[in-house]
Amino acid sequence: MTRDTYEMNSGRLSRGSSLFGAGPQVQLRTALRTNDFATFKKLVGYGAVDLEHVYQYPDYKTCLEIAVSEPNKQEFVKLLLQHEVPVNKLNETHGAAPIHFTVDSGNIEGLKALLEDDRIDVNIKSKGNTALLLAIKKIEDLEDDRGRDLPIYEDMVELLLKAGCNANSPDSKGVTPVYSAAKQGLERVITFILDYATEPVNLDAYKDRRGRTARYYLKEAFPHLLAKFDSNSETTEVIDVDKLFSYLSRHEEDNFVRDFNKLFKKNVHRTALAANNGMNTMLQLATDKGFEKVVSTLLNAGADPNATCSGNTNRPIAHACQNGYTKILKMYIDNESTLFDPIYSETLLQITVKGMRSYSKNPKADFKGCLEMLLKHPKLNNNVNHSDIKDNTALHYAARNGDNDTVLELLRNGACVGLRNKFNEPPLADINAKTLESYLDECITTNGERPSDDDYEIHMKYSFLVYPNNSLENELCKMPLMDNANNNVKEYDSILAPETDALLYMTRNEDLRPLLKHPVITSFLYLKWQRLSCLFYANITFYSLLWLCLILYIILGYGVEKEQSDAIKVLNVVTHVGAIIGLILLVMRELFQLLVSPTRYLQSIENWMEIALIFVTAWIVCYSNAEESTKQQLSAVAILLSSAELVLLIGQFPTLSTNITMLKTVSWNFFKFLLWYCILIIAFALSFYTLFRKVGEDPDQVPPNPNTTEKDNEEEEDFFEDPGRSLFKTIVMLTGEFDAGSIKFSTFPVTSHIIFIVFVFMIPIVLFNLLNGLAVNDTQEIRADAELVGHISRIKLISYFESVLIGNAREYAKSSRGCSWPPTHLQELNIISPKSLCIKPFAKRISLFPHFLPKYRIIVKPNQENKIDIPQAEPLGKFGDDYEDIEGGGCCFERCQGYRLDRKIVKNAKFVINSKANVSEFDELKEKLSNYEAEMSSLETTMKEVLQTLQTQKY
Repeated sequence: MTRDTYEMNSGRLSRGSSLFGAGPQVQLRTALRTNDFATFKKLVGYGAVDLEHVYQYPDYKTCLEIAVSEPNKQEFVKLLLQHEVPVNKLNETHGAAPIHFTVDSGNIEGLKALLEDDRIDVNIKSKGNTALLLAIKKIEDLEDDRGRDLPIYEDMVELLLKAGCNANSPDSKGVTPVYSAAKQGLERVITFILDYATEPVNLDAYKDRRGRTARYYLKEAFPHLLAKFDSNSETTEVIDVDKLFSYLSRHEEDNFVRDFNKLFKKNVHRTALAANNGMNTMLQLATDKGFEKVVSTLLNAGADPNATCSGNTNRPIAHACQNGYTKILKMYIDNESTLFDPIYSETLLQITVKGMRSYSKNPKADFKGCLEMLLKHPKLNNNVNHSDIKDNTALHYAARNGDNDTVLELLRNGACVGLRNKFNEPPLADINAKTLESYLDECITTNGERPSDDDYEIHMKYSFLVYPNNSLENELCKMPLMDNANNNVKEYDSILAPETDALLYMTRNEDLRPLLKHPVITSFLYLKWQRLSCLFYANITFYSLLWLCLILYIILGYGVEKEQSDAIKVLNVVTHVGAIIGLILLVMRELFQLLVSPTRYLQSIENWMEIALIFVTAWIVCYSNAEESTKQQLSAVAILLSSAELVLLIGQFPTLSTNITMLKTVSWNFFKFLLWYCILIIAFALSFYTLFRKVGEDPDQVPPNPNTTEKDNEEEEDFFEDPGRSLFKTIVMLTGEFDAGSIKFSTFPVTSHIIFIVFVFMIPIVLFNLLNGLAVNDTQEIRADAELVGHISRIKLISYFESVLIGNAREYAKSSRGCSWPPTHLQELNIISPKSLCIKPFAKRISLFPHFLPKYRIIVKPNQENKIDIPQAEPLGKFGDDYEDIEGGGCCFERCQGYRLDRKIVKNAKFVINSKANVSEFDELKEKLSNYEAEMSSLETTMKEVLQTLQTQKY
């Protein structure tokens, strides 16, 4: 084998014409497992493998860690050490270094090989334990083979102590090696500690729950050794890292500060600042426990506020936020070196909100203070809408915690209610309706003038509907806009996004649905409608002309064989051409909608009606040589489909939406109701078929009836001739059209009359009246809340236009759940992007943010005919000459026209303002009464004291 058989290509290992069957990395582990040292040495010598590679399941270890974990691998260990493999690196999965793996597996030969390496750090900790303490603890866990394994671990203790392992180094709970050995009664281990400890051993460093120290157990088991320890002890106080960590573990904050200051005065504190116990740095541990004095001392001494260790990679400031330590958080904010970047994709704001779940368990916690500091501190620039790895925002967690105060605070600072997580849930799913209503009330304010003044203003804010990428504050927040490197579009075009996705979710939530009548939302919908109405009217006008041309062409020209006047012929040609042009435009419209969102398009029944209309219309206008019967059928279907589509299209108008909603609701409920009872209807139809059909009669032998005509005989014979006709006749009879005189009850007079009477009672009388009652009930419910129905219809219409002109909401937030059964990848499927075509002006036309409402609010002047003013925004230089001042509308026509808010919306806004004023007056009165009550209580207490004094003096 030559060295060329293995090649390194772009940093990745690749196998050339190797004699082995697997990759070299796998071969290395196989050779190690099978003790094939020759192959192992060749692979290492060729340099074709990564000796620091961490193997995955089931090991999650490097070669060195595997070698020291198994017996009889000292040759492999020595070879790896010769190639300077890291010996003090902690394994991220196991949290242990090679020396810990050696002790844990009882591999004394591997330990000897490691200790021969000058680079080894014998005091490195794994989860707070040194190798020495881990070896003593392993003795306690020995069971079956204790007699065989005990000498091995005792020898390992001796080796570690000879190598300089600290005999006083405790674990994270303060347990020392001498305490653990004394408690187990390990005389040989205690003797090793006594003989080889490089520093005096502290027998009183740790106390268990009973207050017992190592001295107590030594005195009880080996009193002769106690005197030797005392004779070797020195009066000189030793302050080391382990002692400082033990102070923190025992919550001895003052002792830590005292001893650390001693190190600081001697200028030997640098080592302590950089130290860790394998699980935490001093700053991390002090922050997690809320030791304000310790944190202040460490930061003032120059501790790195961002330092972490392998056992805990969360920055100290994250611990402060997670536990709600306001004062400690302020220390980190005031420190110039502190980083405020997201930690594992979570911002400090999200960490704080998530930590509020344990608020009641921590008396030191002040999450409200932390939240206010993170949101208000000028040094921080938190993105309140930042999404973590699950696409949850801080508002998601606050709503899920049921913390209404935090939800309100986040909404006040610009949190968006429509951002959806990976489970397709927006924060609205968990926000309390009353909390959201309170915030909406806060979005309505005034300029402080009296309502009767001409300059009285009502301000309405819509920031809670603005998506992160849909705001001009992107530039200030240093947030990247959506990637448009592959699209030749201007940068400000890329921040257009659907704006009614959150409102569309509210239409599906029974608790939040009544809030759609709030003046903040209705005013927003009013503005959206003003921007959208021209496109809506254009669509209706186009379809109305198509419908008119198609109807006239069918009635006057299509299938008409008689001679017509020249005017009619000209009209036929015009309507024919108009129908063709309308059909082409209709095909283009439907094809575009299909390509934008195929799944959503095909889920709509109305779209299937339009597809059927396209095929029928195309047949009519393009093929005029069909048979007369075919023309008649196509004409009937085309007239019905086109007219039904026109009715549905006009019904999208908000003022007419109630009628269409009643039609759809009643129709759907009828269908569901009859679908259940269709079994009974079919049963009656089949019963009539079996009773009234003609069996075994020859028509030639039946004498004719002189009182009936031949036509009547044919009709009577056709009633229940087969099951299909019988079912059709039964359905007709549902309406009350019985024609009982033509039914032959004479064949089975008793049975037929009984079944017919039961049919009349059950179906036309009971079932039909039940359906009528159901329809009346549905109609009354819809009419009772006609206003809300109109708002819901408007939201659905606007959302539909946004999905077509701007695109799927999932690009910006997450898509609305129109239907739950299709897989997510099918719901997100789109063949073309709307903005990839030349309709960006239309998309910009229907959007309010960020161009039309750059400050996400409007000003209404009720005493000036409800005129709407749009606050000006500071121009952003990045947009240059292409940025349009659309506070006035974005075009000459809109700058000339004045928007005026609907009078009813203004009236509702005034009602909200008055309600808030009344509540404020009530709170003020309540506060005064509370003060009076406190004063009265104080006066009563004083009077009692005076009376007691007088009584004392009297006696």
